[in-house]
Amino acid sequence: MNSARAQAQPADVPARASFDIPAGALEDALSSFARQAGITLSFDPALVRGKDAAAIQGRRTVAEGLAELLSPHRLEAVPGTSGAYAVRQATGTPAAVSGPNAILPTLTVNAPGERADGQVEGYVAQRSATATRTDTPLLETPRAVTVVTRAQMDDQAVHTVEQSLRYSAGVLTEVAGYDTRFASLTVRGFAPAEYLDGFKLPTNSFATRWLVEPQALERVELLKGPGAVYDPSAPGGAINMVSKRPSAEAVREVSVSLGNRNRRQGSFDIGGAMNADGSLLFRLNGVLRNSDGQTDYSRDDRSFIAPSLTWMPSARTKVTLMAEATRDRTTPKSIWPQGALITPNPWGSIPRERYIGEPGYDRYDRDAFSLTYLFEHQLSDNWTLRQNARHARLDIDYRQVYGTGFQSDLRTLDRMVMRVDERNRTSTLDTQVEGRFSTGAVSHTLLMGMEYQRQASSQQGGIGPAPSIDAFAPVYGQPVSDPPVNGLGDNSITQRGFYVQDQMRKGPWSLGLTVRQDRARSSVNRLVSSSFGIDTNTKTTYNAGLLYLAPNGLAPYFSYATSFTPLPGAIPNGTLLKPELGRQFEAGLKYRPPGIDALFTVSVFDLRKSNSPVFDPFVIGPVSQIGEVRTRGPEFEARAALTKQLKLVASYTLLDAKVTQSLNPAEIGKQPLNTARQTASLWLDYRFGSPALKGWSVGGGIRHVGKVPASTDNSSYNPPYTLVDAALRYEQGPYSFALNATNLTDRSYVAGNGQYFGQRRAVQAKFTYRW
Repeated sequence: MNSARAQAQPADVPARASFDIPAGALEDALSSFARQAGITLSFDPALVRGKDAAAIQGRRTVAEGLAELLSPHRLEAVPGTSGAYAVRQATGTPAAVSGPNAILPTLTVNAPGERADGQVEGYVAQRSATATRTDTPLLETPRAVTVVTRAQMDDQAVHTVEQSLRYSAGVLTEVAGYDTRFASLTVRGFAPAEYLDGFKLPTNSFATRWLVEPQALERVELLKGPGAVYDPSAPGGAINMVSKRPSAEAVREVSVSLGNRNRRQGSFDIGGAMNADGSLLFRLNGVLRNSDGQTDYSRDDRSFIAPSLTWMPSARTKVTLMAEATRDRTTPKSIWPQGALITPNPWGSIPRERYIGEPGYDRYDRDAFSLTYLFEHQLSDNWTLRQNARHARLDIDYRQVYGTGFQSDLRTLDRMVMRVDERNRTSTLDTQVEGRFSTGAVSHTLLMGMEYQRQASSQQGGIGPAPSIDAFAPVYGQPVSDPPVNGLGDNSITQRGFYVQDQMRKGPWSLGLTVRQDRARSSVNRLVSSSFGIDTNTKTTYNAGLLYLAPNGLAPYFSYATSFTPLPGAIPNGTLLKPELGRQFEAGLKYRPPGIDALFTVSVFDLRKSNSPVFDPFVIGPVSQIGEVRTRGPEFEARAALTKQLKLVASYTLLDAKVTQSLNPAEIGKQPLNTARQTASLWLDYRFGSPALKGWSVGGGIRHVGKVPASTDNSSYNPPYTLVDAALRYEQGPYSFALNATNLTDRSYVAGNGQYFGQRRAVQAKFTYRW
């Protein structure tokens, strides 16, 4: 036995740890036990499903605790050479009896227990780290958190991360129409911050955005509302995208997709162990796509590659390196004059495929690269050190001709031309220590850390006149020149944060307290106007949550959270942007029925956000900052495997949103843009069980969005709409085929200030081979 493995062996005198696990489902109890013990525990969910466990409190060894949980069900935990444990039927337990005195051999199937950064079977995740930065059961997290699993993304054939959240409560997608360049969605009325593996993605301006490839993701997690640990998050919450990681289990998958609008895409996902002892693991994801856009003369092409490597020199140490490179060549969506798509026109309706730019000129070219380092070392059985770092580069070349208004004949469209060239560099370093210990009858998960972030960008851009065009009979090819540079400058923001979090548990009660202090320094250097500014802000944010986990699976909770989000840049008069501030009260009830793979969440919230920047599609950068916006209301979300064959995702939101303070008196008391009072969705997926239809499954969903304000004074609204999605799949051995349709009925709908079209019908056929 080598020394690395020997270190993982138990000592002569087994160590005792303090446990506090409420009575409930055996699957939940095992997950909680593994987390509190700091061990890796593998089990087949089918082996423990439907079984209950008694409460465990007090000090025990790992072996004693596992025996107490498993022995009533004639199960046992067997330690492996790596220090992990696997659950199996107890030796000598009969698996089945087919006749008198007939005993069949025991069949043992080991499946890894779920981790917050790992794979999920089906639609219902059990654990997440997005709200707490620690591996915590969702049922014990006193916040509304949505986890969209890989299985759901595959079943719905999502093309973007934004599309994966369409069936989530509190989320309104495509608030700026269908856009191949970046996401435009709100959560509880506000734009959320976006993270990849816990690292914040750059969102320096309306033009500079990252677009994560969903093919490379294991799960998409959404924390609703501010969170004091996570960066400390935007008032709208945090979308944390978790990348596929290297694993000891071999992964071999290639697929080819064909769709309407000449969509052709190939992808692969390959990984596994690189040596005999499994200490070196790899994963490689790639995507190549060529596709037209949904307007004439447009395209949506992408090249993506993401290699990753994990090295485990000992049972206590793990190092992971991840890189990804993306090359996008897309055409910007058509920007129509405000209200043009919802105002009657004597010449008829504007076709959704109408292109009002100039072929050969309009483009949105993005080159992105990131390198990520994840280090974890167990200092002892109860203490773990982690250090994570990431460096990202983002380069944008953006050119577009867009509409500004109709002339008196209501068909000749005046146009302008915009150019933006931007370079963004972002670096993040996060170092943290996690400890698990007890003080009397209270168990603690303590997290302490320091985080450093720096985001620097260099931007030049300009806006100028462009030739007009007949919107109903366009003739292209008119000369368009790059406008002169009238915006040139450098923006940077440096942020240092210190945070402490304590998750305390006693019996069925859990209390989480977090405090974080951030110091941010932002600077703007506008070379054109020779203006320069530096601003430093220090802010302390808080997060508190109380939850009661009842034996029947009900978990009522209450939480309070604040946020502080520094913003780089300035408004046109040279005033530096103030940090966004937010605060939220939330109360809710979670329910996981015993013996059913399901999680139901009902929540009510009151959320306020101040210093929100306002963007104008005809101006580069923010033009002002709103005083305060308030949103409140109830939400409901359900994710369940109702039977072995039927899966469900459902949501409903009733949002009461108002502008409470503003520089524009006409806005006060009005419903803010990009909010809908009612949204609802339902997705059902059914796998046939009869021999004649073995391998076939069908899915279908419906999404409803109520009317959305198209003007700040609420004088006009985008009409409500209801969309239908559908799926048909067949699996046979290593082969699978899926046919998906988004917006099956090709319903026309409008977003933004009545100036953007939503997604048209998209049909995709995907062939996959796994070996």
